[in-house]
Amino acid sequence: MNIETFVDNVRTMQGGKVEIPPDVQKILGVSEGSRVTFIADGEYVRIVNPAIYAMRELQKAMEGAAEEVGWKSDDDVVEYIMEMRRKQDEGIY
Repeated sequence: MNIETFVDNVRTMQGGKVEIPPDVQKILGVSEGSRVTFIADGEYVRIVNPAIYAMRELQKAMEGAAEEVGWKSDDDVVEYIMEMRRKQDEGIY
């Protein structure tokens, strides 16, 4: 099955409820009780896994931020976090 394009039809039930087909649930990484997010864009509606969607949006928003502050490695990030924790412990923040 091609994950990039998948078409399936379901019927709406009482109250507008729909059952997400098992193959779509598998693609989204959701199961019974999981949350999903609906994104309406014009005439199309996407159903997404909210955790994955939020992470992708965060990654887009943060793109280039490390370069802007001069971080060149993971060690730079860890050093920054350790400094912030030290300042918090000292009551600076």
